[in-house]
Amino acid sequence: MLMKWFRKLSIALLAVLMTGCASDSLEKMIPADATGVVSLDLPEILKKAGMLNGGNVVLPKSLQQVIDENDTSPLCVILSDLPQLGIDTDSKAYAFFTVKTFGRVLLASLDDPDKACKTLAMRVGGDFSKEEGLNCMYVGDNLYVVDGKVLFIGTVNKSMEISRAAKAAKGILSKTATSVLDNKAVKDVIHNNDAAINAWVQGKGLKTILNKSEVYRELSQKMPLIGIFTESDIDAVTCNIDLDDDEVGMITRIMAAQDSEYAQLLNSTLGKPSGDVLKAIPNSMDQIFTLCVKGDSFVKLKQIQQLLKMFGKLPYIGRIDLASILSTVDGPFTIGLARDPHLEGEWNMVLAARSTDPDGVLKQISSFANSMGQAPELYEGEYIYQYDNKMIRIGVIDGILYFKMLDYEQTEGYAYEMKPVREFFDKALLGVFMQTRGNDVHGFFDFGLQDIFNGKGHFYTNDRGANATLELLRSLCSIKVGDAFGNEDNDEGFSSFMTGAIDQLQPME
Repeated sequence: MLMKWFRKLSIALLAVLMTGCASDSLEKMIPADATGVVSLDLPEILKKAGMLNGGNVVLPKSLQQVIDENDTSPLCVILSDLPQLGIDTDSKAYAFFTVKTFGRVLLASLDDPDKACKTLAMRVGGDFSKEEGLNCMYVGDNLYVVDGKVLFIGTVNKSMEISRAAKAAKGILSKTATSVLDNKAVKDVIHNNDAAINAWVQGKGLKTILNKSEVYRELSQKMPLIGIFTESDIDAVTCNIDLDDDEVGMITRIMAAQDSEYAQLLNSTLGKPSGDVLKAIPNSMDQIFTLCVKGDSFVKLKQIQQLLKMFGKLPYIGRIDLASILSTVDGPFTIGLARDPHLEGEWNMVLAARSTDPDGVLKQISSFANSMGQAPELYEGEYIYQYDNKMIRIGVIDGILYFKMLDYEQTEGYAYEMKPVREFFDKALLGVFMQTRGNDVHGFFDFGLQDIFNGKGHFYTNDRGANATLELLRSLCSIKVGDAFGNEDNDEGFSSFMTGAIDQLQPME
């Protein structure tokens, strides 16, 4: 009996050591000049999501249902293929970013290389062949390599011959270059065993990484303010994601000097947070964004000056003195968004801000509308207009100036009445809250900067008995391609809706 117990213990220890060796081997492939690194504790993620059965990856029915309904989502494609990919479910996976041959690279351990080759070939429509002694497939901008029991997927920074891409991949897989593990700051982040996902991104490489994202590129064009973070002297950004049974927690840190331009800029422009602004935001909004500012300093930022110039070029509406309106903001400037359930590609929206002169701003907007021959109806202190299928209400509540554009008569309550949300906005200098609605389980995600260096967020549900990790994956899989900017088939989407909104104001009949 004792010998049998020792034998089982020895096997268990060997398995642990083998797992560690596999992860260490992949880590050593990450070059020292990587601009960003992400470690993924696959065993922990799969276990927490209920996606392991006897060491094999399985997709829970509730997750498979969402995947089937949104098969264009990149995440859905990855999860759909995962059970057939031959991944070693006992080893961590890694992603890293560079400015050399490959913009981004994924490394994972395999327990069935043949299975991986077959699945990848079917998915991308290519064939594996030998290049530089490696089993490679090059389709589009992606090089797929199965080298022994290592899976390498790299996206090239520019088009090139397969032989050149394969040579670069061979250099990474050979582990001959200096490893990122020699950087103690990076090593400490990705070796955080309390978190399932750990990330470190070099400050000067952040914009390079984000520029690979079409969503970011369009967002930066429409919201130059994001440049405060991507074009500053931040040293690095770290993120740790922990998977608990009833929630998923996230902690981020912005590494920058106390006297950095980034710190000086935010200290001079950010205002005091307050959940009071939620008194004007309906609790039905799918997404709520807030930024707390000192308006008089805020309008002087070059990014805001860019926005003001863009706004001033708009026909008719550009005549509004937006700079003077923004300069009155003292605290939260908040936007709530929800997809219009009746019209594809349209949005319901609410803007709210704490203003030092809300009545003055209200009069300015009213005077502008009157000058355009669009006198509003005044009802219970609100200026009311009609826009297309929506009613626009502009008013003030407890010092909060609001602008509502809804296609229905509001009967639901306000986000202020949701205690966890109110408490979150009470502390968030910059924050986002999102909610998804399932048949039975609703998911909630918040993330915000509590000070200019530290951010915190978490995902939770209305059912404390639900699997938080699985529900997070379901929520992410439910996001439609193009959600950030409107209808997938409409290149202008939400931005065009915003541009023409006030131009078409009409008085109530």
